[in-house]
Amino acid sequence: MRHRVKNIKFHDGVDSDRMIMRKLVVNFLEHGHILTTLARAKAMKQRLDRVISRMKKRSEQNTIYLKRYFPDRKTIDMFYDQVGKAIATIDGGYVRIERMNQRLRDGAMMVRVEWAHAIVIDWDVLKPIKVTAPASNPSTSSGQAAADAKKKTVTKK
Repeated sequence: MRHRVKNIKFHDGVDSDRMIMRKLVVNFLEHGHILTTLARAKAMKQRLDRVISRMKKRSEQNTIYLKRYFPDRKTIDMFYDQVGKAIATIDGGYVRIERMNQRLRDGAMMVRVEWAHAIVIDWDVLKPIKVTAPASNPSTSSGQAAADAKKKTVTKK
C-alpha cells in the first residue's frame, strides 16, 4: 500500500509524467513564466523549487542533478552565475502561482507560474559570436556583383 505518498498522475505512465515535468521546468526557466493547469503547476512547483535550490551552490552533485534538465554545460554555468547569485539569500518560495480563469473546453483551472522575486536571466550569454568574413576582392565575379549592387540606387521622382 502507498500510504501518505502523494503523486499526481497526468498521462500514460511514469515516463510521460517525468517528461511533462521536465519540459515545464525547462520552458519556465527559458521564458520566466508559463501558463498551465493548476494540477500541473502544483506538481511543477515542487520540482522547480528543487532545481532552483540546486543552483545556489556549485558542486558536482548539484551539477549532475541539473544535467537531467539541461544537458549543455554552458547553460548550467549560466544558471549558477545568474540565478544562483540572485537567490543566494532566499530560502524558498522562488515561484508563485496566480490563478487566471477556467479553460472553456474542459473547465480546467488555468494558472500562471512566475518568479516570486525579480530574477532576470540573460540568454545572450549562450549565443555564439558570429564572425564575419573579410570583404572579398571586388575584382571577382561575386564581388563585382556586390559592388554593382551598391552603385545602383533607385530614386523616385
